[in-house]
Amino acid sequence: MSRRKRAAFVTQELRARTVVVMLYGGDTSREVNEAAKRVIDATGASIIWKDEPAGTVAVEQCGDPLPESTLAAVMDAGLCVQPLLKTPVGGGYTSPNVTLRKAIKTFAGVRRLRTLPGVASRYEDVDILLVREMTEGTYAGIEHEIVPGVVQTIKVMTETKCRNLVKYSFELARRRERSHVTLVHKANIMKMSDGMLCRVGEEIAKDYPDIGFSKLIADNAAMQLVARPKQFDVIVADNLFGDILGDIGAGVVGTPVFVTGVNVGEKALAFQSTNVPAVVHNAAGELAINPLTLLLPCMDLLRHVGMTQYRDRLIAALTSVLNNRASLTPDMGGEASTNEMADAIIAALD
Repeated sequence: MSRRKRAAFVTQELRARTVVVMLYGGDTSREVNEAAKRVIDATGASIIWKDEPAGTVAVEQCGDPLPESTLAAVMDAGLCVQPLLKTPVGGGYTSPNVTLRKAIKTFAGVRRLRTLPGVASRYEDVDILLVREMTEGTYAGIEHEIVPGVVQTIKVMTETKCRNLVKYSFELARRRERSHVTLVHKANIMKMSDGMLCRVGEEIAKDYPDIGFSKLIADNAAMQLVARPKQFDVIVADNLFGDILGDIGAGVVGTPVFVTGVNVGEKALAFQSTNVPAVVHNAAGELAINPLTLLLPCMDLLRHVGMTQYRDRLIAALTSVLNNRASLTPDMGGEASTNEMADAIIAALD
């Protein structure tokens, strides 16, 4: 066997043993998790799934929303798929989503804003990669009351994380064969913090002459995203603006279900549903969650680990089901249950 063939064989063997941790946080989470895993397994992709509790179910089991055993499993595998785990408002336990981001040392969050065939939306053929800083800015959570009735929130930005964020955006654009990066900012007002981000962006852009670069003020970016979304290819923004633009983008593409994300950390990658899935009842009165809430992040995972042939099969099957519209969950105008829609996608694989 030649060296090249041997290397390809070893690579394939490593892929065949890919271990992925899938978090579950409740009864409905468990059902959609199982549906997504069944579909991925039906493609022929050899993923070894390891289920670990988090969120509400973990609190019920051991009093911790992100148990040490769960975190250790994520670190060991380096790959994780998770639903959006709910966090109580005004008390209760700390957010397992934020805890996980900090634990894996997340430096960028990537949301993919895309339309899918067969699903009604205002636009067609939208496919935007939104890269968001995940730990700094106003989300650093540094606030204090100066005097009664006067509160100050501090926006923290460091040049190191600005560089990591922008460089990753250009590297992602190059890997995904994207042609343009748009940096969103408010440097006309925040001249030091966002001004630094703009300066860093201009400097790094010079190292990527094959990729276009432009800057856009945040409020204009929000308007442009709604009015002419197809002008965008890769968008990079700080934590707050990235969060807002991500939710605007969910409305642009027609449904939050289609907005998938991956938190890119130094120690692991977490592929996730970025919005709370619609929990509705089908014609039989059963709870039905769209399996795409986790299936789409799993498809992004397949791309990441190099199992593109299985992802391509799944794209073709999913396109067929969406165009047919016979087996969709209620949030997409159908009457199917979670498992019925998953079964339809599996049948379309053949």
